[in-house]
Amino acid sequence: MTIQQTERLFMMENNGMKVSLDKRSLILRVDTGDVTWETVPEAASMALGFEDTGRVQIPLSQAENKSFSPIVSGYFQGIRIQLNHSSEDGIASGIQTVITVLMNTHHCELVFEVLEVSEGKDVCEVVWPGSFHYASTRESDYTVVPAMQGYLIPGNWLQPIRRYHQGMMFSRDAYMPWWGQVKDGNGYLSIIDTPADARLSIEHIPLVHTLAQVVWIHSLERFNATRRLRIRFAKEMNYVVMAKMYRQYVRSLGKLRTLTEKQVQKPQLSALIGSAVVHTSVHTRIAPESYYFDKENPELNDYAVSFEERALQLIALKEKYAGKLYVHVDGWGLNGYDNLHPDVLPPTPKGGGWEGFRKLQEVCRAEQILLALHDNYRDFYHDAASYDPNLTIKDRKGTQEFSDYWAGGAHSWLCTSLSKGYVERNHDLMHENGIHPDGVYIDVFAVVPGDECYDSGHRMTRTECFAYRTSCFEEIRSRGMLVSSEEPTDWALPALDLVHHAPYALDPDPGGGNSIGVSTPLFSLVYHDAIIVPWSLNRGDWGIPKTDLGSLHGLLNAGVPYLSIQPSDKEIPIVRTLARLHQLVGALEMTSHEFIEGGNWRKQRSTYSDGTIVEIDLDKDSFTIVAANEEAFSSEGLHLAD
Repeated sequence: MTIQQTERLFMMENNGMKVSLDKRSLILRVDTGDVTWETVPEAASMALGFEDTGRVQIPLSQAENKSFSPIVSGYFQGIRIQLNHSSEDGIASGIQTVITVLMNTHHCELVFEVLEVSEGKDVCEVVWPGSFHYASTRESDYTVVPAMQGYLIPGNWLQPIRRYHQGMMFSRDAYMPWWGQVKDGNGYLSIIDTPADARLSIEHIPLVHTLAQVVWIHSLERFNATRRLRIRFAKEMNYVVMAKMYRQYVRSLGKLRTLTEKQVQKPQLSALIGSAVVHTSVHTRIAPESYYFDKENPELNDYAVSFEERALQLIALKEKYAGKLYVHVDGWGLNGYDNLHPDVLPPTPKGGGWEGFRKLQEVCRAEQILLALHDNYRDFYHDAASYDPNLTIKDRKGTQEFSDYWAGGAHSWLCTSLSKGYVERNHDLMHENGIHPDGVYIDVFAVVPGDECYDSGHRMTRTECFAYRTSCFEEIRSRGMLVSSEEPTDWALPALDLVHHAPYALDPDPGGGNSIGVSTPLFSLVYHDAIIVPWSLNRGDWGIPKTDLGSLHGLLNAGVPYLSIQPSDKEIPIVRTLARLHQLVGALEMTSHEFIEGGNWRKQRSTYSDGTIVEIDLDKDSFTIVAANEEAFSSEGLHLAD
């Protein structure tokens, strides 16, 4: 590798890839030999001011004093850049920022770091290195975005994508911390190496550009830990290659725990493979201040179906369906669903209390039905027995968050540093009363971005928050139970067996509308064999594009099916088909995905590591499955749920 500099440029070259940095503008240019990518002018920047004070965006290139020094090690070379804003720089006066650009001399990966930002200067965000774009036309063939299950933005996509997907890592805006772009078969993959304090910004303006960049976020008003981004430029790049490169990256960190590996620790996980998932509830109570309170039909605000009645329905369901079942029970706590958390015991008297709860459990054991319970250790209801504002998460002004949207009404957020103690207490009490569920679903932990808490009694960074959430999952696992949460955000996957869903990002909201870009199973390409994902069956269900059958996406992704507790005769056949496919390949890697007819995004094919191939046609509502070592089975003669 060679590194040179002139008065204006720093230049690095290795294995045919040339990287240059303009010392004045801080624009980076990467020439791979086939295509050239460069960063957008003034994209590298910092934002001063917080949400409550207003923000000012300042390009890093405006720093009055810049110094550059080489960095050399046994496997990388690069540049350390120190930026000092002098008194002449106005609002940015006195801010010092240290950033790097490094090239791995072994495989030419570029690494960008934010090493230092002056404290006490109200710097809330830093963008480095900024968006890359194709240097000649400023538009790539397509951009790859891991929002929810994932989507592609073709360069000629005519709908703008700007106000969506500006959120934090590990939210619905980005299950996984990576993205990429492709041009003429060449492209790059960006991996956010330190994702806890980052967000992904996507902007697509039709026929103009598609920009994607990481935005580094302060943690408790500081940048006292390194932020790092890796970018790999390569020939013969596409979205499948990107997904597999990221999968290998996760494996190299020791964080890829497959279902096969999890079954070694928890053999009962095998009973979940090929199951149908039944969601049901016992007691619903809606507070008057809740968004869901029905003023016109007050009888709908407090009603229950007993544990015993649910048990009888499950017996009938098992007889009708005759396959493996996993039942998830909501509303089993004292005041019903989404009420009184985390103080939900004893079980709701309207459902039958402890005795009724034990009867439901006995029936599930006798019928070999896996029994899982909904729970929540983030929402802290103001009428909970242990509610204390001193235990809640506080923002930088010392104010606690507040919501009264959900059924239980007024609540704030319990500081996650305190959550595990509640998990231990609740499950000890259930154990003492003869309740031993097969699984526990901890709501929202795996979909809500990391929380930060400024309370001096329990300060918490996002990184610490994820560790505390993981400790709650592991507490459940240590008690021999299956662990689930809402959606499969990357950080949580080693600790989870099952999620609520992992569908596609839609417009106007994540749950309903048209696809944003071209819906593409990026998540499944990385993690299909590491987590079990249920899929809804009907057209336009939550997270399913309004034109599409959920069952077809479920088959393409080889997930488990949802099944109604009292299903119609039309529902059973497609549920059996989905369950049969999952039994065959549910614990296998999705090795490939493709759009069968070029620009026709409606016909898709997925391939699994045993050679099983699934093809779907979203316009014809049809599918074909060629299973390894089995006869093909298809939608012919099979009524799909609609």
